Amino acid sequence: MPMRTAIIPIRSFNGMTRLDSVLDQDQRRSLSIRLAERSVDAAIDAGLETIVLTGDADVTAWASKRCAVASDDGGGLSIAVTNAVKRHARPDWLVLHADLPCIDGDHIRRFSETASADGVYGGGAAIAPSLDGGTNVIAGTGPFDFTYGPGSFHTNLAGMPHAKISTHRALSLEIDTPSHFAALVVLGLVPSLTT
Repeated sequence: MPMRTAIIPIRSFNGMTRLDSVLDQDQRRSLSIRLAERSVDAAIDAGLETIVLTGDADVTAWASKRCAVASDDGGGLSIAVTNAVKRHARPDWLVLHADLPCIDGDHIRRFSETASADGVYGGGAAIAPSLDGGTNVIAGTGPFDFTYGPGSFHTNLAGMPHAKISTHRALSLEIDTPSHFAALVVLGLVPSLTT
């Protein structure tokens, strides 16, 4: 059976600037690394061929110790992921973002199986929306024109209307804004920020 390829885009460990009102730069960097570790480990534990997509030298050095790395050739997230799937997927793919604090290998394995048509690879698709209408995890087969940004769940779903929709909490929760961060702290779901 062919293996599904997981692509995890990570722009930088020095991002998450929307959290600058609640975390300083070192804390945001630590959180970025912890969340990236969680995503990469989840994909690897799920048995997927795992590729980190980045144009950042720091992320490349970190990721190359864990999995394969592909170069983000610019043009924004939508174009970079679209091109990465065309170049690296074989042909089944799963795109997972690196700001999901609750995921593990079992969640990704089950999501990948959900995307597989009748339990076998090829032809199936699945999508997991974020709570604010974005796209946190998406899986399919063959080329696909990704759209990220506000409302991307509906745009991506329109491109694969046969996709199964997963609303599992672990796939829906993300740390993207101060309100996300505050809610997840209350729930005890934020990874430790100590190094």
